[in-house]
Amino acid sequence: MNPSNVRYHALDSMRASMMLLGIYLHVVVGYSGDGHWPYIDPHPNTALSFTLGIIHSFRMPAFYVMAGFFGALLWNGRGPASYISNRVKRVLVPFALFWALLFPVMAVIVISLEKGTQYVIPAFLSGAVLRRLHPLHLWFLEYLLILYAVGGIAAWASRWFPSGLMQRIQSLYRWALLRPYAPALFALFSWLQLTAMRGNLKDCDGFMPELPILLAYIPPFTFGWLLYANRDLLDRFKRHIGIYAALAVPAFLVYGLVPGGTHPYIKAAGNVLLCWFNIFICTGLFLKLCSRPSPRWRYMSDASYWLFIMHMPVVVGLQVALLPLPLPALAKVPIVLLLAVGMLILSYDLMVRSTWIGALLNGRRYPRRLPVDTPEPQPKIGDIRRIESA
Repeated sequence: MNPSNVRYHALDSMRASMMLLGIYLHVVVGYSGDGHWPYIDPHPNTALSFTLGIIHSFRMPAFYVMAGFFGALLWNGRGPASYISNRVKRVLVPFALFWALLFPVMAVIVISLEKGTQYVIPAFLSGAVLRRLHPLHLWFLEYLLILYAVGGIAAWASRWFPSGLMQRIQSLYRWALLRPYAPALFALFSWLQLTAMRGNLKDCDGFMPELPILLAYIPPFTFGWLLYANRDLLDRFKRHIGIYAALAVPAFLVYGLVPGGTHPYIKAAGNVLLCWFNIFICTGLFLKLCSRPSPRWRYMSDASYWLFIMHMPVVVGLQVALLPLPLPALAKVPIVLLLAVGMLILSYDLMVRSTWIGALLNGRRYPRRLPVDTPEPQPKIGDIRRIESA
């Protein structure tokens, strides 16, 4: 069996869940006022701000761990040419296409909210809108492309590494991964980058890649890339989940309470420990609970790309529409979240899944209806190497 055809259901579900968490994060930001979002409620409520801190600390690093894993799967299973072609079709083209669609829409919304609808047309005609060019929430695709380029170049160049170097790297990786204190070891590779951002993962300011942000995501991406070569150790993540959850609490307190302006090294330590504890926790939980094929999880994994790409105007539109309702901000969060996700899933099923857009995002067209066929038994992790060599 071709390695690239093996379906890692748990990791695929985890990758999708990291994208879907972004929708929750952006809904809450609009109602807490704690972050950057086009809509900020005039009467914010900070009750859910702690969830923003937790999610922001690990969501994108965890996503890039999965991206590194599946990038290595493509590279080793299909070869460099197919790797490049696949990433262009599945990442670069959607990034360019949907940004070109969404930026004008969001420009209209933002200008209307900031200045009024009467300023929209003048802003476009004068070219003022061009001074506000930004990748929006699709910035993660830009950095993903850079990381895939770095990963591909490193993998291609590794054939000229000194004899035995890659084996030593893999042996050291395996040793570190098997330690019970592995999250703290891998956190060391992310710590200095976070101190440069005063302890917080920084949001990008524009299309120009920012070195501190890129350097912060290289360790998790590399971790995921190396994990593919050592995928026989995936069961390791199922251990110590409770201990890591307990240790994540003081890490979160350090991250949340220590001011980054005066103590960036301490705040960054809390951030990266919280990040890597949560990466190990999430990976272990998904491997425990989602390793078996599930038609519904598979459907949501396929839909998640579309949901995250298109959620920004939908969420902001709903937040603006609910503004006149005499409800507290906290009560509007679940309403917007449920309506937005419901509308986006419906649009995916009706307009995307079985169309050329679905082929662009998911690799091929799928039937519209949620599959109900009984899934085939999924091979155990320990059997994967034997199956792939068949």
